[in-house]
Amino acid sequence: MYHHFMGRNLILGDIHSRYEKLMSVLSLASYDPKVDTLYALGDFTDRGRDAYMTLSFLMKQKNLKAVIGNHDLYLQNWLYTASPDEHWKRYLGGNKTVKDIKYRRKVSNAECIMIADWLRSLPLVLLEDKYIITHGGIPKGMDINDLVRISRKKRDAISLMKGDERITWDRDYFLSAFEGVYRDELFSHLEPFDTEKTIFVGHTPIPSGKPLFSEGYHLIALDTGAGKGGMLTLMDMDSKEYWQA
Repeated sequence: MYHHFMGRNLILGDIHSRYEKLMSVLSLASYDPKVDTLYALGDFTDRGRDAYMTLSFLMKQKNLKAVIGNHDLYLQNWLYTASPDEHWKRYLGGNKTVKDIKYRRKVSNAECIMIADWLRSLPLVLLEDKYIITHGGIPKGMDINDLVRISRKKRDAISLMKGDERITWDRDYFLSAFEGVYRDELFSHLEPFDTEKTIFVGHTPIPSGKPLFSEGYHLIALDTGAGKGGMLTLMDMDSKEYWQA
């Protein structure tokens, strides 16, 4: 087939430990790890049960380009310190991740540190020729120079979710673009980011279960709710064709 000769740029929405959905959606798109580049928007674990399988698979992909999500920052902290954040465990599905990695899979301390190092190596934002990729959005007051600086930044082992790391959870840019979809949210209204590039985000589950496109804000949102029993989405970043499982 043609695309096995010409590699594609494919991007995954939030996976949230749904390993079976991940395998299904890659299969539907005939993903070829030898030639396709696989981008991922973060939030690999929590809420679903297969955290370890999901992480192991992603870590093996030679052509993976991923950004870190807010859930992944909590996971990184736990893997380095062995003391899980209570809010993460109770409200964000971290309890399922702890259960899978520590008790079900009995992952060794050494391997936990390897996974943590891999997570720590992932940037908060990826800047490509045609795309800006970030988990949550672009917080108020950030310009392209901030994004360049943040994309090159070496992150700390222990995340505090503050400062530049707001880029993993701040929703204001997303909500400004899709105001009509989320009428009840309280947020600071932001103007469109000054860029010719397409901005890809995850983080905020979309009620319709379909990707959202905003031309005015140069934005494509791909968290279609896999973490809450909905669909996992994979999109061809250039043709905008997408697959769901």
